[in-house]
Amino acid sequence: MLDFKELPSDGVRFEQLIREMLIRSGFEVHWTGVGPDGGRDLVATERATGMLASFSRKWLVSCKHKAHGGGSVGLPDVIDIVDACGAVDAEGYLLACSTQPSSGVVKRLEELQRSGKILTTFWDGVEIEKRLNIPELFPLVHQFMPESAKAQPWKIYATQAPSVWAANYKDYFLYMSCRIGHSFPALTEVEAIAAKLESIALPGNGWTKHHLRLRAVFYDDKHEQFSVFVDYLYPKTDMKTVLSPSAIDAVLKTGRGLHSDGTGEWYQTHWDVRYVATDPYSDRFQVDSAEYYENSMSSFTVGSSREGWIDEIDDPNDPDNIFLEF
Repeated sequence: MLDFKELPSDGVRFEQLIREMLIRSGFEVHWTGVGPDGGRDLVATERATGMLASFSRKWLVSCKHKAHGGGSVGLPDVIDIVDACGAVDAEGYLLACSTQPSSGVVKRLEELQRSGKILTTFWDGVEIEKRLNIPELFPLVHQFMPESAKAQPWKIYATQAPSVWAANYKDYFLYMSCRIGHSFPALTEVEAIAAKLESIALPGNGWTKHHLRLRAVFYDDKHEQFSVFVDYLYPKTDMKTVLSPSAIDAVLKTGRGLHSDGTGEWYQTHWDVRYVATDPYSDRFQVDSAEYYENSMSSFTVGSSREGWIDEIDDPNDPDNIFLEF
């Protein structure tokens, strides 16, 4: 169970959680101004492809965080729904609350829906938790409610391909596979791989923060070797502070054992690190966007190096994605 009381009572972090959920679900999201209750609503644009043409629809999203008091969202909390939607040209209204709407609020939303004036729906705490329980959104639990996440650090999902597993660990989304076995690598070893990545001090903070993202772990169980796929995401406006390959490899030591007892090493590990320039100020930026996985699945599932690398990252005139393999 998620404890929404981990989010501060002022509601700002709850609004940010809902915003991130919508963005990762494919919506284009913007803040509105500060509302009468001190909170800010969201405007989420839903884009879809119909039978004849593509279309978009705006939703006004109202976030109500009452977990600290435990009360329901009442009618005084959702006044002027039609006018508020009209002010931003929204066709739909979504109430997101960390507890639950009162029966009066539910009835009011149903009446508006039947009237044909706007579309209405709500996410209560149970619905939000259910939606967070999918691969694309589960990392948000670790980001926003770390204490709740400690009770469930791993979530593993079967894929359509045999011996390939999708997983969430902490705030990572990754794929895992083995050469021979029909299971995933030992989770304790994957945790050791993540810990080694996390031991690297990265430049920046906030919008300028650099990220080392674990994308996939392949275990060659015939030779007891790992291939680990990592993306180094850095702001394209901050190339001067990018860690060099040698600085990263001083920690990872590609080709060496994952473990050592001072007299020997075991689990030889090849680190496939790709450098990617990003625009963290974009509303579409996500550290685990699908684009970082889609073109590399063949490498992830057989442990082969990704192609298309260059061996320099210091060209300030090239703002495009830059890839590198040790």
